Amino acid sequence: MSCPDIHVRWWHSSHGAAHLELLATPAAKVSSQSWTKLTREESNMCEETWRSLTDEEKQSPRIPDDEHEEDNLQVGVSIGKERLFEVDVRSMTMYPVYWKLSGPPINVRRVIWMYDPNRPVDDPLAADLEKAYQAIKPWESSYQDEVAAALQTGPVAYEKLKVPLAHPDGASVFFDDAGSARLLYSSLSTRVSSAIFATIRGRSNSPYPSSPVIYRGYDEAVLRANVPSRPSSVSPPRTSNDILESSDEKRSRRKSMDVRNTSRARDVRGRKSTDYSREDTDGIGFADIYDAKVGEGSSQDVTDLILVVHGIGQGLSTQYEAYNFVYMVNLMRIIARKQAMSPALNSIMRSHNVQFLPVQWRTNLKLDEDESRRRAEDGLDNRFSLADITLKKHIPMIRELSNEVLIDIPYFMSHHQTKMIETVCSQANRTYRLWCARNPSFSTTGRVHVVAHSLGAPLCAHILSSQPTLQPPLTDPLMEIPWNQFLFNVSSLFMIGSPLAVFLHINQVQLIARKGRERTMQSPSDEALDRVGLFGCMAVDSVYNIFQLSDPIAYKLNACVDSARAAELPPIAIPSITGTLLGSFQKGVSKIIDGLFSSAPTQSGTATPKESEEIVFELGGGPDKLQGSRAERRFAALNPHGAIDFYLPGEGGISEYVDMITAHSSYWGDSSLAAFILAEIFARKEDLARTGLGPQLTVEA
Repeated sequence: MSCPDIHVRWWHSSHGAAHLELLATPAAKVSSQSWTKLTREESNMCEETWRSLTDEEKQSPRIPDDEHEEDNLQVGVSIGKERLFEVDVRSMTMYPVYWKLSGPPINVRRVIWMYDPNRPVDDPLAADLEKAYQAIKPWESSYQDEVAAALQTGPVAYEKLKVPLAHPDGASVFFDDAGSARLLYSSLSTRVSSAIFATIRGRSNSPYPSSPVIYRGYDEAVLRANVPSRPSSVSPPRTSNDILESSDEKRSRRKSMDVRNTSRARDVRGRKSTDYSREDTDGIGFADIYDAKVGEGSSQDVTDLILVVHGIGQGLSTQYEAYNFVYMVNLMRIIARKQAMSPALNSIMRSHNVQFLPVQWRTNLKLDEDESRRRAEDGLDNRFSLADITLKKHIPMIRELSNEVLIDIPYFMSHHQTKMIETVCSQANRTYRLWCARNPSFSTTGRVHVVAHSLGAPLCAHILSSQPTLQPPLTDPLMEIPWNQFLFNVSSLFMIGSPLAVFLHINQVQLIARKGRERTMQSPSDEALDRVGLFGCMAVDSVYNIFQLSDPIAYKLNACVDSARAAELPPIAIPSITGTLLGSFQKGVSKIIDGLFSSAPTQSGTATPKESEEIVFELGGGPDKLQGSRAERRFAALNPHGAIDFYLPGEGGISEYVDMITAHSSYWGDSSLAAFILAEIFARKEDLARTGLGPQLTVEA
């Protein structure tokens, strides 16, 4: 008879649970010595991978480095919410795939022996137990007969069935049966209690009823320990009774809940909310319920990848965990997912799935290494840091702000700009390589969009200006590429809180579309240029410059395209989702009646683009020829709305000067921005009119 097959549960150190949750803020610290179990599905995948290893690989675990295989595209076992984490069964670690882990490493354990469903036996002892188990073979009937006989004979007989363990306290083990055992310690109290219980044992099936019981396999512990099992760490599907419930049943239940929620949403009329799913949708054309997602499900279902590039300020993350850019992207993903559930946006996204991933270039930026070596060769080996020249005892908070946040701006305007651009490309390309290694078809079927915040916008503008008009699909993950280019094509560039216009002004260059992109295939030379390397001529289909009106870092871009046209084309308002959807729909109908882009006179202080500016294009292709004046065609070549500048309406704060303090960092949690980005990526012409999610044409001067 062979050894019984069991469900081997895999566990990770409990402080990793907060990382798996993809929280928008740091969680409370949890001891790295406590453990949380993976789901049954994840454990089975880890166990399958573990069993595929050779004996030599199992005996010689891999030692993880700080970057966890920075240049290695090997795919681990995908786990966690949205499958953004993996387990390396050789190094026994869990790690985020696309960004650097902050805090101590997340260890992983393969657990066979357990005290109860929530408490695994420590590794050294567990290994001794399994070794003894395989030697004694308590699953065989002959062993069971021997135990029964020993119980009838007395202590002398069953003492012989104890197996000594390599334990500091001189512990031994007695196997009750194939699924459980007793841990025995050679203390006086243990011997006395065993003797007492031996006289009153009666019909007990163990000669050591007072000794702690341990169970082999998670299922055995659940069935026999009589201790409620705590839920696994959050990773869909996750329930406390996931042993018995199939994933198909969970999906069915979830789908029925979604349908009920959608039906409930349709019954609520006229109620203002930040979530369209709670607003009136009758008669607006949302009859079809699509399976649009933001990051949920398998990554192979993702059709659009959004890489989020940060700007200034990430130097603070080395001292303050709350400033880690990962939390900001997590927040944006959470807000976008909530908006994608609304009937309006869901009907625009249809069955598409989008994922947001951070590009953390600042934490990988090494400015001084090459330069220091060159100086040392010339005898200029005096090295000093910002800390050495900082007046630390005077206004320390302001000086820390300057050193960790504002310093990125002079860096960008110095010879360090080259290194900064190289680092952004390196990190973005690494993320894309890792993504394509796990989703091989994405390089030919998926689209990439970039959200660039603050200084990230001019960095990306330099890169996209140096980019070939079209990059070929990534067929070789190790393909070499110039230091200042992305491996991938960028469909849409959303710049938020961007100072790009200042750098265009300093360099006295203008923003102009790249010929050969979606809407510029047939463009004449006065409309788009085929000039790789010209700063401001970016290889991108659509450009958006989005800002809060009180953001002190943000600048307008319209004038960088055509200053005369920009004078009559103020920034366009992004729809606020705090209003009712019915109101937005009514505005959309009005636009259709007025020809969308009416040239009728407007009230003082507002402006409306001319009728010739009605250039809204179908998803996936543009017209053979753009219409209008040269200025209008240049704007239309850069953006389907015929404008570059878009602003987020304020919420009526106390003062713009008060709002200014938080405006530059407020984009990540803005629901209107998240909805706008998703709508612009996926919307067709009729979608924006039908749902009212398109930009508002009445704008502020």
